[in-house]
Amino acid sequence: MTDNETATAKQKRSAKKPKPRFSREQADVRRAMLIEAATRCLSRGGIGAFTIDRICSEANVSRGLINHHFDGRDGLLVEVYKSSLYATVNAQVAEAKRRRAEESGWSPEASLHALVKSNFSPDYFSRDNLLVWLSLWGEIAVNPRLQAAHRELYDTYRAELAEEIEAVATQRGRKVDARALARNFIALVDGLWLEWSLDETIITPEAAEAAGFEMLEVQVGPLRDA
Repeated sequence: MTDNETATAKQKRSAKKPKPRFSREQADVRRAMLIEAATRCLSRGGIGAFTIDRICSEANVSRGLINHHFDGRDGLLVEVYKSSLYATVNAQVAEAKRRRAEESGWSPEASLHALVKSNFSPDYFSRDNLLVWLSLWGEIAVNPRLQAAHRELYDTYRAELAEEIEAVATQRGRKVDARALARNFIALVDGLWLEWSLDETIITPEAAEAAGFEMLEVQVGPLRDA
């Protein structure tokens, strides 16, 4: 067989090979669909409802698909945690970093202001997210994989928040313990979430946001006009 004939034969065999059934984009869509289905199960029935069988039924998929995309129940649980409770805040953190790096006119006050408000945005400070958070709190204490994910996400967020606080304080000539203040702010937000989830008449999202700003403003000065 000549070289040309060999090349032609290879081309024919290649043409006969089936194309991948799912593109990368389709795989991402399927992952997102599974995360949404799992989140619904968690918000409706708590951690007891977070089972492979129930999630498969909710998403109308086979068990193998979950294992393929998430390495089992715990892998999916970690992704639900990231998506439900950190996606919005992390997006704001990324935006703050980008604007700080790329925009010379971007002020530290505006950056910290946006980061605080992201904790109380309607798609984040929501009833569904609060129910998911309550379900996950107990699980974090006993699930090493989820605990590791929580520590990584918490540390990253706290470090970025502390950096923004320090930037504002430095610009205004104030001395603060930025890491401690960031920790206290996060604890305040968690506490306000808990109170609101137990009884919506105790505090409104608007009042919760005001309380967050007030805690920081005592140390770094006005932020709400930023």
